[in-house]
Amino acid sequence: MEESILLNLVLKEIEKIKEKIKNKKILLQLPEGLKYSALKIIDALKDNGCEVIFSGEPCYGACDIRDYEANLLGCDIILHIGHKEFYKKIETKVPVIYIPIDLKIGYDTNELRNIKEKRVGIVSTVQHIKMIENVAKDLEKIGKKVVIGGEILGCNIEKAKKINEEIDCFLFVGSGKFHSISLLSFRKPVYILDLERNKVYRLEDDLKFERKLILKFEKFEKANTIGILLSSKPGQFYRDHKFLNEIKKRIEKQGKKVYIIIFDRITQENLEGLKIDFFINTACPRICEDYFKKPMINISDFLAFESIKNKL
Repeated sequence: MEESILLNLVLKEIEKIKEKIKNKKILLQLPEGLKYSALKIIDALKDNGCEVIFSGEPCYGACDIRDYEANLLGCDIILHIGHKEFYKKIETKVPVIYIPIDLKIGYDTNELRNIKEKRVGIVSTVQHIKMIENVAKDLEKIGKKVVIGGEILGCNIEKAKKINEEIDCFLFVGSGKFHSISLLSFRKPVYILDLERNKVYRLEDDLKFERKLILKFEKFEKANTIGILLSSKPGQFYRDHKFLNEIKKRIEKQGKKVYIIIFDRITQENLEGLKIDFFINTACPRICEDYFKKPMINISDFLAFESIKNKL
């Protein structure tokens, strides 16, 4: 989507809340795709009498709220653009106003013929949720039976779970793989209508997902030192300390040394220098999609692996 179109969508949404934010001190958060328009958005807010401080940190979703910085700077509001309120309650010292952006993008309907199964369940993210009814109609035109699930996140697939028994496969409408990877847990084909590449492909073919997990589990078995990673972000912080300590003790019984480490952002740069063989991520599952020199799995995958191993 052209930058100017996206910017206009944002400015229209800001116009709707201008009375709520007028003359306020604001911490502005933007996803990466909107940073090119950051200065124009800031100028529009200033025209409404706002004092604006822009958060230059990456913004990965509604779980990623820069509450600490907003409170430190004495801000009245955090303006979080591009996402809607997180499905879990996030306690913040500074009130948050979410501005989701609805994106309707054209696609090649012929690509839908790549879906072989009869009964198709459609899911998407907040940015493209209003597109799925049109996608459903296009699928029905080629003889598919369609069930609309609704909105999912990489860490929340409850709406997909509700339709799982009614369908033969899933179709995720959006871009990238992160949000759809968790759908593989249902053991059904997962297709992506990739709006950036304008094509439909099967996720399993693209990822070889299970093989990658098996290789990681083999590395876990050989590892001597394990790092359990926490994020201090309010929406990503793993709050079940008791359960975390249970996991730590279970791993230690296998003769491994375990270290619990907390970061704001979990990156290769921050992990550099730690002499640890294997990491378990308790924060956003998207993190494991980034580049890391040492093997890393999400805690959900680790627990699933533990369960399977105990049954053998």
